[in-house]
Amino acid sequence: GCMMNKKLYPLGHIERTEDCHECCCSKGVMESYSLFSIPMTYDKENCKVIFSKKHCDYDVVQKDDPSKTCYSPG
Repeated sequence: GCMMNKKLYPLGHIERTEDCHECCCSKGVMESYSLFSIPMTYDKENCKVIFSKKHCDYDVVQKDDPSKTCYSPG
């Protein structure tokens, strides 16, 4: 198996780890890729970015009301 973040993973393909990565473990070597991308283009004055571990994605929300999403092009 392979160790990542103090956790042992089995050999083969791991579809999703606890910290939102897709991995492949072979002979003690772990390759991993993040399942999320960080929004870069949004209204930084009125909005903020929060990470959702449940969805493995970032949400762009209004600073004064995080229940409302902000428009984030691209």
